[in-house]
Amino acid sequence: MSSDTVPQSAAEIAAAVRQGSLSAEESVIAALQRVDAAPELNAVITLCADRALARARDPLRGPLAGVPWLAKDILDTAQVRTTYGSAVFRDHVPARSAAAVELLEAAGAILIGKANLHEFAWGVTSQNQHYGDVRNPRLPQCTPGGSSGGNAAAIAAGIVPLGLGSDTGGSVRLPAACCGVVGFKGLIGSVPAQGCFPLARTFDVVGPLAASVADCALVWQALTGRSTPAPRIASLRVGVVDGLGSLAERLAELGAEVVPWDRGFDEDAYDTCFLGDAREAHAGIFPERRAEYGDNVRVKWDRAQHVDAAQLAAARSRVHSDRRRLRAEWDVDLVAGPVLGMEVPAFDVVESAMRHRFGLRARCWNALDVAAIAVGDVQLAGLDESLVLGAALAWEAAHPARPASADHGNQEVTA
Repeated sequence: MSSDTVPQSAAEIAAAVRQGSLSAEESVIAALQRVDAAPELNAVITLCADRALARARDPLRGPLAGVPWLAKDILDTAQVRTTYGSAVFRDHVPARSAAAVELLEAAGAILIGKANLHEFAWGVTSQNQHYGDVRNPRLPQCTPGGSSGGNAAAIAAGIVPLGLGSDTGGSVRLPAACCGVVGFKGLIGSVPAQGCFPLARTFDVVGPLAASVADCALVWQALTGRSTPAPRIASLRVGVVDGLGSLAERLAELGAEVVPWDRGFDEDAYDTCFLGDAREAHAGIFPERRAEYGDNVRVKWDRAQHVDAAQLAAARSRVHSDRRRLRAEWDVDLVAGPVLGMEVPAFDVVESAMRHRFGLRARCWNALDVAAIAVGDVQLAGLDESLVLGAALAWEAAHPARPASADHGNQEVTA
């Protein structure tokens, strides 16, 4: 069976493997062939082909049986090189996999490699001077987003149907918006974060990326043990940010009660907490090995050194106060709006010049600990993960994921 004839969705692959019409080995070989055919994407840092093929020859069961996937290289993988996107850990091979990786493997999924990323997951473009910049297969002159850019690029290119990333300030949702795929960030602690190298522990979440909401929900089910929700938007009260424009009209057509919504968050507290957490996470590594950090992340850890323990404690207190206030004032089922609210920046953009504006609509939900899903450039957020996923399933049925617009001579492509 050629790579062109293997089913594209995770659900279809797993069903075919369970039925015997497709072998897990055929599924893995097809994915490996697609990696080899797209080296220009720089989507993968390390392949584990032999390990994947050996696993594919074993009996596999579960909702993701035989499905090839990529783990963001911030997640530990037993006996597979895990670099965290940095030269500092170029030869690092963990003894044990991250808890979320183990859960996907228990569901039958087959890891084929480690996805490229912004170094140490701190950046929104996936520009990586150590392993090459990730390219956007849908909008080649644009950034793929970050920091989980390798996952999103590989999924958008049809290399694998799903991946597992991390999201501290939009890192699964920003690439999903740029590449026209789906990225989901649940509530903190819903998916175990053990074995994911921390960036800012107050906000870190492990979450899936996929070609469709349905596949994303399938991964969420494997990660949490909860049932996939039924599609539903009709009768939900949905707050829309950025005014009541075309998005509000489309939600109303699907039966939602649409209202304007506007809540802020304490950006200064988020930024201070992020910096302080990042400093703690790299204690003993930075500044001792500063010279080995890439140029566009080194300056971030330089800045993080100026946040002391007292400032960090105060910022954390303000973040948690913000979260309590939001829950007390929450008066909708969902909030809807864009992920980006801007055109996708050019591939060679200076990351520091656009990072703040680019991630503003995504990182608010990390700050407030609200579940959020990106279906292309449409973001749905809420306090109930099942409700968010169910609404996204209903939305996707009418409006499949698309990359955000760009003015760099590219055409949008429907996922």
